[in-house]
Amino acid sequence: MTMRTKMLFLLLLSLPCATVGQRPRIAFDAKSYHFGKVEADKGIVSHTFTFTNKGNRPLSVIDVESSCGCTIPRWSDRPILPGESGTLTVNFNPIHLSGKFNKKIILYASGNITTHVRISGEVVAGKIDIEKDYPVAVGSLRMSTDTVHLQADKRSQIIQLFNAGEKKISITSITKPNDLVVDQTPVLLLPGFRGNLVFIYTPAAEKERRSSLVLINTSEGVTGTINVKIM
Repeated sequence: MTMRTKMLFLLLLSLPCATVGQRPRIAFDAKSYHFGKVEADKGIVSHTFTFTNKGNRPLSVIDVESSCGCTIPRWSDRPILPGESGTLTVNFNPIHLSGKFNKKIILYASGNITTHVRISGEVVAGKIDIEKDYPVAVGSLRMSTDTVHLQADKRSQIIQLFNAGEKKISITSITKPNDLVVDQTPVLLLPGFRGNLVFIYTPAAEKERRSSLVLINTSEGVTGTINVKIM
């Protein structure tokens, strides 16, 4: 092997090492955030994490995964040059949740980077005036109203539910006309939790009715009556 060939061979061997040394590197200002107490009925809360590319190659966020549907991430979709910063915003929806939470959000970036941040806190029920906000009682299940008004241009309405008891409650059966769709969400209401009854009117044009009665039976063995009026 000539000296020139040997030098070329050594140069080629050194190229992969130089390439490996050139890569992005992500560094978060902080990798966790504690929201404290979050009221379930106050809507989405959010926190923005800031990170910096400490490497010597551009950094691109490829994907972000969250541990549940209540956590929605948003991130910088532009390449982050060396020394520049980007953001990862985590939105947390506390509705239908209760108690302490600790959610992990995983970030995948260029350069085979996998890292994560965490959000934590405690979901608490907001202050409720039960008599005012849910005046209709069906046992421990409270409803915002017992009358539904539907119109030709508005054929859906929601009745708000609240479990004012100490045990979980579900609606075990619903008696209704065939042209009414009635859905409960969530199916099971824990103590202190809210829910909805959704009414949708789907009549045949020639058989439109003026009013209907809907009966609901709960897991407590109590029956409630809802008057559906077609305007």
